[in-house]
Amino acid sequence: MKTRIPVAVAACLLSLSTLTAQELKNTTWSSYGVSFRAPSDITVEDDSEEGYIVSNDTYYITVQLLDGEGFKRNELGDELKNIANDDQVSDQSAVQSFETPQFYGAQIEGNCEGEACLYSYLLSKDDSCGFYVSILYKQKGDTVPETILKSFKLED
Repeated sequence: MKTRIPVAVAACLLSLSTLTAQELKNTTWSSYGVSFRAPSDITVEDDSEEGYIVSNDTYYITVQLLDGEGFKRNELGDELKNIANDDQVSDQSAVQSFETPQFYGAQIEGNCEGEACLYSYLLSKDDSCGFYVSILYKQKGDTVPETILKSFKLED
């Protein structure tokens, strides 16, 4: 009997993580042709050349163009750390660099006025554009914000 309980718990956790992944849908900031996966119940709050903001009860996602910043790939982490410090993000993680098929990125997690947050800079590999991404979310340790971040792509 003892071995069945851990198996049942593991099965429940696996089904919850699968359910979360299935609840994500594609959304596109048409002004700049960038898309990403976001919760299926998001509401678009702003879709303009100034920014793209979507949210639901759990996530608040802001995307802005890095216009004229001229960042180089090796500067992303330092610049992101500066923004997090300016915004007084507490409990900051170390800056992590990552790569997707179309972007070089840097990310940092922390606490933004009582909510968990993930900040990121994305620089297109072809140097055509860059984006600042901010995701505020309810529960520290939530893996969905990183899934959202890693799903960014430029539309054809």
